[in-house]
Amino acid sequence: MAMGVAAVSAILALFSVLFLFIAPSAAQTSPSGDKGWTAPQPTVQEQLEAVEAARGGKGRESARTNVPLIKQRPSSPEAVTKMSAKTPLIALILPGKTSDYSGAAQAVKAGFMAAAEAARTKESCLVIEHDDGGAVAAFRQAAEAGASVMIGPLVRDDLKALLAAPPLVWTITLTQFEDEDAKLPPNVFPLTLTVESDARFLAREIFIEGREGKPVVLSNETPLMKRFADAFIDEWLRLGVTAPERVRFSADGVATLKARLEALSPSAVLLAVEGNDAALARAQTKTWPTYASGHIYQRQEQFEAAAFDRLRVVEIPWLVTPSAARFKALPTLPASPAMARLYALGYDAFQTAAAFVNGPPEMLELEGATGNIRFSRKEGLTRAGQLAAFIDGRLQPAGTTEAPSP
Repeated sequence: MAMGVAAVSAILALFSVLFLFIAPSAAQTSPSGDKGWTAPQPTVQEQLEAVEAARGGKGRESARTNVPLIKQRPSSPEAVTKMSAKTPLIALILPGKTSDYSGAAQAVKAGFMAAAEAARTKESCLVIEHDDGGAVAAFRQAAEAGASVMIGPLVRDDLKALLAAPPLVWTITLTQFEDEDAKLPPNVFPLTLTVESDARFLAREIFIEGREGKPVVLSNETPLMKRFADAFIDEWLRLGVTAPERVRFSADGVATLKARLEALSPSAVLLAVEGNDAALARAQTKTWPTYASGHIYQRQEQFEAAAFDRLRVVEIPWLVTPSAARFKALPTLPASPAMARLYALGYDAFQTAAAFVNGPPEMLELEGATGNIRFSRKEGLTRAGQLAAFIDGRLQPAGTTEAPSP
């Protein structure tokens, strides 16, 4: 259904504020005369309250007067009636009403709301759940409500539909195209947990560790693992080194696999294998440093960690060190690693979006539940997981124990 004139006007009014951001305070002279002093930066809560106050909300007296404010004026009486007493600043848009993705959507939503609760800003958030094909309408609804930052979509098909009529406010998408180089609008940034990002992370790690000889990519070529293997090879070639050898894994060929690997003499092995094949493949690669994505296991109760001893994986930090002080606000880990990753994604998505309510920050670095999240005007938004290894049946940070042998 076509958008009404009032809705279009409201969205264009939102678009006009995108260019009113002010960079964070630079190093300056302190009130006491000390050079190199950096002005205290407002908290997430203070930023959200300040923007809310600028939109006509009461705000809290604790909001600092030096927080840059966005001045926004609703463009029509119709738009005013659609805006709640407290205009949402961050909108989360998820496929919560679909049969295929409702479970994933609820996990992301739970993490998002936990982060908003921790920041005491739930009242400034809006969650919209849509059914199949409803993503574009949900984004339109969030725009009409006055959201400054939107989070979503979660599904690639929804992203394709959305970009046919791109959102006009800052958007943090929770998915991206298989080709990570595919151009997104300048106001859309991906924050994802894709196997492609894991593959690129591992390619760089293996290179940094000095194993640039000639790695072997061992893949059982399921759709997920094929994407993982393809992305690793693409990133490896970008590093300007010799192309890796690609070997197809099948359970029928296990008996001869080790001899084949010995003939290739790999500098490292990328284990792009999932399901029941993973343990079979790992048993044949113990002679060489072997790396995998955390996606190699999806259900903790079906995963025999002992079979993967000394396997290096890229994983989200919350799964590696759940008792770390920075995760004290998070609940006990869910039984499913897949659900834990999605919960963490929602948690970090809120924290990232909160930094955009005044426009994109000059720079951002966040040690999140999903990894190290960085933003700069030049590089955009990036996330890096954590390298870990299975040692004595437990997942541990790489480097915190004696370096695992192959």
